[in-house]
Amino acid sequence: MQQMESKAFFRKELLKRRKELAISELKISDLCTFSEFKNSKVIFCYVSAHGEVGTHTLIKELLKEKEVVVPYCTDKCGNMIAVKINSASDLTEGSFGILEPKNPVEFPKDKIDFAIVPGIAFDKEGFRLGYGKGYYDRFLCDISPYKLGVCQKEFYVDTLVHNEYDIQMDKVMVI
Repeated sequence: MQQMESKAFFRKELLKRRKELAISELKISDLCTFSEFKNSKVIFCYVSAHGEVGTHTLIKELLKEKEVVVPYCTDKCGNMIAVKINSASDLTEGSFGILEPKNPVEFPKDKIDFAIVPGIAFDKEGFRLGYGKGYYDRFLCDISPYKLGVCQKEFYVDTLVHNEYDIQMDKVMVI
């Protein structure tokens, strides 16, 4: 129980700090350094909200070149699906105040080649501190796209507490 309490405390402190920072934007040029990105056809990308590294402009650029799928929360218990979008206008405010697809039709998640994953913080081993519901860990646990975690430099730390359910990223991009 102490591990969960320390994660919750750390999460709360980092979210407080994040509110004080300017939002950084992830750019398509940042991703072009990855051969896994260049060779991918289907990109799973979070839709940024609440001070996360921005992805709205990125998604518009990705849509010109790749198939883009975004998360859709199916419930408040940590389950989500991937939904293909064709434009930014396919999104509307949904769960937790995050933009989600208006007409969610599940996309086969095993077709995802490259996943861009948010986090409150990431560590040098590629583990992430999320919001505590396990959405991304459940979603990513049975598929094998290249997983890129994205965070601001202030939230890239040496070590995070993690357990056997936490999914490790292949790489963390610090913006």
